Parts: sequence; C-alpha cells; structure tokens
Amino acid sequence: MDEKDIKLTNAEIEFCELFVDGDKEFAGQAEACYREVFGEDKKNIALAARRLFAKEHITAYIKELIAQRDIDIEAAAVKLQVSETLKAVMSETAKGEYVDKFGVPLSPAPLRAVSVNAAKALMEIYPIKNVQSQTGKGGNENSNIIFNVIVPQNTPPRETED
Repeated sequence: MDEKDIKLTNAEIEFCELFVDGDKEFAGQAEACYREVFGEDKKNIALAARRLFAKEHITAYIKELIAQRDIDIEAAAVKLQVSETLKAVMSETAKGEYVDKFGVPLSPAPLRAVSVNAAKALMEIYPIKNVQSQTGKGGNENSNIIFNVIVPQNTPPRETED
C-alpha cells in the first residue's frame, strides 16, 4: 500500500485544512497548525510538525487542497506579509507621538494620514462588503472620508507691560 493511499485521521485533515485555509496565524505555519490541532503538550512541537509534514499522505492532501482552491502560494504569502506590515504601520502611526530634534512636539496629523492610508491599502487587500448599500439613498457613492486638519501654531509669549 502506497503512503499516499493511507486514510487521514480527522486531526490530520484538520491540520492540512488549517495549513492551507487558515488565517494569517496558521496559513503556511506548520508549527502553529500542529499546536492548534494536536495541543501544546508535546515538548518539541517543531520536530513533531516537521515529521507530520514530511509524511507523503499529508503533503499529498495539502497539494490536493491547494490545487482545488487554485492558490498561488507565493502570492498568498506576500499578501500576508504586506498585510502584517500595513497593520504595524497603521498601529504605530495612529498612536505615535514624536518630537523634533529640539524636543518640540510635532503635529500628529501627518502620522495620522499615514495610518489612514495604511488602512485604505488594507481595505483594498481585504475589501469589506456592506450588507446594505447606501447608493441611491442619499449616500456618497465614493465613500470617501474627509479630514480637516488644523495644525497648531506656536505663538510667542506676550510681554506684559509694567
């Protein structure tokens, strides 16, 4: 009997499906998938995951899942990496407070604009579909968000008359 013909256990099927269809935490991450499916009680999860992944019937099923879904693995990996980078940029620039070389606080507006642009780029990668469309009901068809930014001006202190 060929190893490819071995019937997969439910846990092995779950492992393979999580490896192929999982979110960013699991997709393509054998160790994370192994930990999720088989538990954390194994001392050397990396070795156990590699051993499972090396089994011919496991790789054959993963290849079958990939072929069924017509997935471009490299494109999916790049998409995940770009998404993670954009999320980090969005988080950092949404909350960051910076000062210039003289210790004067800088306006957060440019940073917030970077955060908004990162969010827009993420929306292009992972579009969110509205359940109810606003088009034709007085809504804005472009769904643009407009920010009015007022940059604080440093005013010199007033001299008091004696």
